[in-house]
Amino acid sequence: MSDIRVRFAPSPTGYLHIGGVRTALFNYLYARQQGGKFLLRIEDTDRQRSTPEFEREILDSLKWLGLDWDEELVHQSKRLDRYREIAQELIAKGAAYESEGAIKFKMPQTAVKVYDIVRDEVAYDSKEFDDLVIMKSDGFPVFHLAVVVDDHDMGITHVIRGEDHLTNTPRHILLQQALGWKSPKYAHLPLIFGSDGTPLSKRHGAVAVTEYRNKGFLPQGLVNYLALLGWNPGTPQEIFTLPELVKQFSLKRVIKSNAQFNPEKLLWVNGQHIRALPGEVYEDQITAFWKEKPHSPSKELKINGTSPGNLSSEKDRGQGKIPEMSEEKWRKLIALYRPRIQTYGDLKDQAAYCFAEPEYKDAQLMNEIKGNKSVTGLLKQLYGVLEELGDFEEVELLDQKTKQVAEEAGLKPKDIIHPLRFVLTGGTASPGIFELMSLLGKDTCLKRLSAFLS
Repeated sequence: MSDIRVRFAPSPTGYLHIGGVRTALFNYLYARQQGGKFLLRIEDTDRQRSTPEFEREILDSLKWLGLDWDEELVHQSKRLDRYREIAQELIAKGAAYESEGAIKFKMPQTAVKVYDIVRDEVAYDSKEFDDLVIMKSDGFPVFHLAVVVDDHDMGITHVIRGEDHLTNTPRHILLQQALGWKSPKYAHLPLIFGSDGTPLSKRHGAVAVTEYRNKGFLPQGLVNYLALLGWNPGTPQEIFTLPELVKQFSLKRVIKSNAQFNPEKLLWVNGQHIRALPGEVYEDQITAFWKEKPHSPSKELKINGTSPGNLSSEKDRGQGKIPEMSEEKWRKLIALYRPRIQTYGDLKDQAAYCFAEPEYKDAQLMNEIKGNKSVTGLLKQLYGVLEELGDFEEVELLDQKTKQVAEEAGLKPKDIIHPLRFVLTGGTASPGIFELMSLLGKDTCLKRLSAFLS
């Protein structure tokens, strides 16, 4: 066990966002890789904006992501006497003074060098800095003092934080020097930008961890993608488990340039993790997601009488109530869509026609199919053939009979499969058409064919 100690210090004034998670993750990876300690500090001295609800959400999000911390949680709000004590010590040393009820740190006129692990040496001239307020007139500390005192008292050896804090660091070093304290080592991470070149914000899509969790992302997918925002493993590998990230992580491979958040790449990475799960784990997780989903995307689905979440409602669908889905059919459904979904929430959109009647939004294609007597003739023949079959459990038989109809008419299988897919799903893409027909069942397939042809 090394003596390395790092910390993540969120403020409970909002949800834990992507930038914060990336900072927490790099601290966690460094601590675990070095055999050190990863500590958590709640910076809750903003009395107006800090709430227990936000704190709870931050802690829940970190636990969900698997970023477990060491030792007891530290709250700044419980350390006010300590900050006041240090402020008075600075006054006694002649390094600070009172001004209109506040306490200001007297900025030394000197050059300050920041030895940054990511950016090498960065030099500042403190003559450009104004005296620094360290205690407000209400007796509460300013960020700069609280952070310096906390890092010292917690024995923090490495401060790993965003580049936006780089200009704060020389001020913190001067405070540490005035108190006779050793400065920790610093590493400032590149900022995360959206595709438009501006800092990541809500206009770029979801930024809170809770939103990603509610959409059905896997924690390992989110962690994997965020690790690659500003860090390069030095190999072509892109898919990592958390233990693999711990093993390979190095602050020396953190990139200096700003990272660009790519939602499509995040979806791809998450999809890879879904497909890497053991079958039983996937089945348990996606079922639990839909059973417990409090953020219903609009549909109700029941498995053996138990609702796995609101997959529809009659009001939203404008259709009759959908029948309960057997556990066997549910398992067949999630297995069929596993290669296609990128998140557990995708199932609602990918398989919408499994829960409700298809919507034929492509009017041009619909008219082309209906206006082609050869195609409608094929579909009518297929209807008659399918009607004679038993249930649709035998996928090979559905395949054989459907293609036979096309071949007997002197056409290729695609001439019947493409329009059939549109009739059954309302679209041009789906899982294998015969597996899908087996999933939908005979009654549903015939009903949709009949309605379309009439």
